[in-house]
Amino acid sequence: MKNLIWIMLVTFLMGCTLAPQKLKVMPQLSFESLQGVRVPIELVIEDNRTEDSILGYRNAKKEGAISFDGSLVSALGESIQEALLKQGIKMHKGPEPMVRLSIEVEKLNYSTPDKNWVSHIVMQGEILLTVSRADASFKKRFSGNKSQDVATAPSVEFNENYMNALLSELVNKAMNDREVINFLK
Repeated sequence: MKNLIWIMLVTFLMGCTLAPQKLKVMPQLSFESLQGVRVPIELVIEDNRTEDSILGYRNAKKEGAISFDGSLVSALGESIQEALLKQGIKMHKGPEPMVRLSIEVEKLNYSTPDKNWVSHIVMQGEILLTVSRADASFKKRFSGNKSQDVATAPSVEFNENYMNALLSELVNKAMNDREVINFLK
């Protein structure tokens, strides 16, 4: 009987440990406002966060690291390039591109104030978009925050969807911004 109680206690405590998660970066992007841009674009993506492999932790005790499944820069770059190509925009890379579009990830983090039972999560993001052409350039910062009450620590699927929703919101807002579109055209 004592053995059974110990086994149940150990199993219960193991269930309370928050396992690490790897999230796939798959934002849903749409840049219809860029139709008609005829200038070839060189796309540059940078991750300027200090901890570029970690998104955050599943609780405030820094248990259960949340990281990216692959490179944030590569996955974000591929998604943005695909959305640009869908609008008929030509991509160009070389010593003197017609237009250089740079997106720098300044902030992308996941946190919770809860140490034991996770009941609230917060995600923050900020990107800096720079468009350079000839002797002119344009910079604009875009940021967003999401927070939600949860019943338990979220699953990989929930966190993946949550992160991708924030990334989609930030990049779509930046690429469909009227000032950015006017500078590109």
